[in-house]
Amino acid sequence: MSDDDFESWLAARAEEVAGPAGHTALTGTYPVADPLVIDGAPGTWSVQDGRLAVTVEPGAPLTKDGVPVTGTAFVEGDLEAPGVTIRTFVREDGPVVRTYEHAAPGRTGFAGIDRYPYDERFRVPATFEPFAVPEATPIPYQRDDVLRAHVVPGELAFALAGTEHRVRAFEGHGGLWFVFADATTGVSTYRPGRFVEARGTPEGYVVDFNRAYLPPCAFSDWYNCPLPPRENVLTTAVEAGERSVQRRAHPV
Repeated sequence: MSDDDFESWLAARAEEVAGPAGHTALTGTYPVADPLVIDGAPGTWSVQDGRLAVTVEPGAPLTKDGVPVTGTAFVEGDLEAPGVTIRTFVREDGPVVRTYEHAAPGRTGFAGIDRYPYDERFRVPATFEPFAVPEATPIPYQRDDVLRAHVVPGELAFALAGTEHRVRAFEGHGGLWFVFADATTGVSTYRPGRFVEARGTPEGYVVDFNRAYLPPCAFSDWYNCPLPPRENVLTTAVEAGERSVQRRAHPV
């Protein structure tokens, strides 16, 4: 892996966290069922014919790809209003609207992410071992006591500091990823755990824990993130990747 590749990943990560619609800017998560008025998002949001719709008054400052939204329109993806990005998506239980305020306290008070120095020892090859039949695994979440079933296609096996580990992997982010805890969790790194992706190569998978990152819920209380299942609690101290969120004493 080149230094440029890692620097590009850091730059993309900074935008994901601290950009105008980054994790630090999230100020609301709103499941939509009945018609709903959302603070900071013009219009009335509703579900019509199974799709998310918004109804706005003439001249309302709501745009999609730079084009004003008028009347009642079906919407998906990102929209913009003055000082806010409105992100829409669909979960199993229906449409969701999120508001990202560009001047949110979480964003103006963000001072960066504390991370370990890059350490090549924590970039390791991994073997993916698929299950004959993908398993539905109950996964705990940070902000409630509900177990949510995630389909697990298999396990990733790798060695760290001479210790063999095997974790349950999820599909997403264009490949495989997993949530994990280790001997640093709650001591020198974020208590609920961290995420990391397994990158596919012609020779197999590589897990680079230097790219271990804090879950979105580390940046805003409006996220609800999965916690590590017991299979993903590592005995090794993974002294690599992101550690914690840094805050300014006085937000700008």
